[in-house]
Amino acid sequence: MTDLSKEDLSVRATASHRAGQLIIQPKSHATVVSLGAPSCYGLETDLSWTGDYEAIWQPAAGGDPVKVMSFPEDLEIIEPTDAMISLQMITVGDADFFTYYPRYTDCHALEAYLFGVKDGQVFPVTFEDEAGQLTGSFFQHPHYPLQVSGNDELVVTGGEGAGQAFVEVRHYRYDSGQHRMKLSKTDRVQPQDLSAN
Repeated sequence: MTDLSKEDLSVRATASHRAGQLIIQPKSHATVVSLGAPSCYGLETDLSWTGDYEAIWQPAAGGDPVKVMSFPEDLEIIEPTDAMISLQMITVGDADFFTYYPRYTDCHALEAYLFGVKDGQVFPVTFEDEAGQLTGSFFQHPHYPLQVSGNDELVVTGGEGAGQAFVEVRHYRYDSGQHRMKLSKTDRVQPQDLSAN
């Protein structure tokens, strides 16, 4: 399979904002290969990219692009086609956010990265759990999109595994000073009750 991989330095995703554009692209090297076999990660014809990916911010006012973050070295991007993805924007309170999912499907949960935009700057958002542990990404159920509650909380429906009695639905409040989503509560919901949310 490796002999079928080829170099691909193309932009994988962009997000457009009135303040500028967020661009996800390799820094110096990336290869793409077809999955070759169907699984819960995708179809055999889907494409898989690996490389030294980073997020870059191009301010609308001009000037040099700014590096926002580097993704983990083991990042794998899987998409059905080689088309560039446009990230969707959500607003929580007075801040705008873009969510990037490197893989479009998964067996249990999609890993996702959150970027905030405020005052013309872009930054990665960290997540803090009840124990104060920090992570740079979060995991979301493939079939239940992010929601913003009426009291400006980001609501993340967690992944689901075989034989799991409950799915965790996490509520986060945004701390703008620390660019952090802090867990405020976790609901344990039975899978059959999720659609009612």
